[in-house]
Amino acid sequence: MNPKIVFALFMGLLLGVVFLNIPPSLDILMPLYGASYIQISVLISAILWSHALIQVPAGMLVDRFGIGRSLMISLIFMAVGNLIPTAVPDMKIAIMGRVISGMGTGLSFLAALKLVALYAPQGRAGAYQAFFGGFFSIGSILAYLLIPEVIVWGWQWTYLVPGIFSILLIPFLLCLRLEPKTFGDITPLSITRIVRMPKGWVIGIYHALSYGSMINLGNWVPTLLTETRPESTVVQLAWGGVLVMLISGLGRLSGGFTLLRFPPVSVANGSIIILFFLFTGLFLVPIPGLVLTLALLSAWFASINFGAFFHLASKATSPDSLATFFGFINLLANLGAVLFTMMFGWVKDTTGSLSWGFGILAILSLIAFFFGRRVLKEESRE
Repeated sequence: MNPKIVFALFMGLLLGVVFLNIPPSLDILMPLYGASYIQISVLISAILWSHALIQVPAGMLVDRFGIGRSLMISLIFMAVGNLIPTAVPDMKIAIMGRVISGMGTGLSFLAALKLVALYAPQGRAGAYQAFFGGFFSIGSILAYLLIPEVIVWGWQWTYLVPGIFSILLIPFLLCLRLEPKTFGDITPLSITRIVRMPKGWVIGIYHALSYGSMINLGNWVPTLLTETRPESTVVQLAWGGVLVMLISGLGRLSGGFTLLRFPPVSVANGSIIILFFLFTGLFLVPIPGLVLTLALLSAWFASINFGAFFHLASKATSPDSLATFFGFINLLANLGAVLFTMMFGWVKDTTGSLSWGFGILAILSLIAFFFGRRVLKEESRE
């Protein structure tokens, strides 16, 4: 396999560890910082906000300065962001470190996706981008397995694990000798042109419905299960959220193999219409076993399309504008995750049940499918 693709997969592992290094250490970090659950949630989510907000400017930076330089900057940001909190057990410093790390993850995510798009075998970019997404999930599982084992040496290992991992990838990156790749006289598209492209909105909304619903399933499935099993608590059913994330990771990996047999546009459109039926089932059927089955199937189909989305995105614009285009799509996806999370919380407070949230997602999925199928119609011939 091309060493550049191997490096991209390692970046996927690193991103998973960087995003999920805090939850495995909560029992130690909360008393260390004297933090409540609300305060610790700020620490956990700080990386998400900076990761989301930097997407478009990060994409422009990758297209302007090249993949190699961008990846180097991102690794330095993730290393510094994780090493700063080890200096002193202070919540504010830890949050600052998470924000810095989020800037690194936002930059590296786009640079790694563009790396795969340019160096994957002909016609296989989507498959390898799906593998990259799957390795992100594997990295998050790795964080849960590794950090609890090493944190006995000190709370600092919560941050040292992703920090050291980031540093170790720097020599690997230098060995790749990634020079800025030129594409003749092609001029990068402006962000205004990209925002006006219907395909960007379709792929971004598809990704928002998929990634956003997957994140919400991971967050809310334990609570959803308590609605059908009143005798159980959210803590007792927390394994449901872990199972959803595992299924999501397997779904992204399998999506790469799916693209070896089916056109990306078929995977993209097909997954969205299937999600419509699954969300409708979650809205209508309050049977415990069936609810969990539908939730896991939703997580699967919300993840199997990851590579298809970015394969379509890779074909929608010139190589010099890829990272900016990816950044716009990721911005929509992250906004979807945030808005859907808020929507589910509002629905739970208003109606007492999460089921209406899935009803809203079902309607949005159906509307997106009919709009997206028309916009992406010509892609079916590629």
